[in-house]
Amino acid sequence: MRILLIDQFDICREGMKVILGQMDKDCAFLEAGTIEEAVDLVKDVLPDMVIIDIDVPDISSSDMLAKIEKADFKTNIVIFSVAEEYSIMRRAYEMGIHAFIRKQPKKEITMSILNIVLAGGRYFTPEVIGGTPNRETYGLTNGADRSILSKRQLEVLHLLSEGKPNKIIARELNIATGTVKVHIAGILKALKAKNRTQAVSIANHIHIL
Repeated sequence: MRILLIDQFDICREGMKVILGQMDKDCAFLEAGTIEEAVDLVKDVLPDMVIIDIDVPDISSSDMLAKIEKADFKTNIVIFSVAEEYSIMRRAYEMGIHAFIRKQPKKEITMSILNIVLAGGRYFTPEVIGGTPNRETYGLTNGADRSILSKRQLEVLHLLSEGKPNKIIARELNIATGTVKVHIAGILKALKAKNRTQAVSIANHIHIL
């Protein structure tokens, strides 16, 4: 697997290389500080994925998306950003970007999303996919809606957000693995999520995590 990393900071690229190396020990990397540098790199070799940090001083997220569009990378594109501005995420989705990932300390979630992209999928929040820039997309209104999940479901959800598998969740909560599966099914239904990664993303968006 060959990955092109675009980030102005060496230390950030090194951190991403560690995460990707855990996914594939034979992963090869191309590195660039800017999109313009990256365009020159892909003239001779096509990477399996391009990962871009769009938080660049003196350049707006909108302008960064314009640069990405102009570069026309013929491969999977994943962008990272601290901000989650709806208009930016929606534009990225309409451009055909494969995933928009909020910068976060939980590498397991990042790894799950990257695996989704490598498997041929895309990852955006339901509100972006549905074109509705508000939390009513989820059938929820605010962080007070914790009541949609039971206390045990919230405990399971927190452990899911840490990337823990069912067996570990069962052990930590002292319940059967089958019971964990039942709780996860309930969480997915309540949050209208298709999978556990999306459930965690929705929970973060509506502030119940």
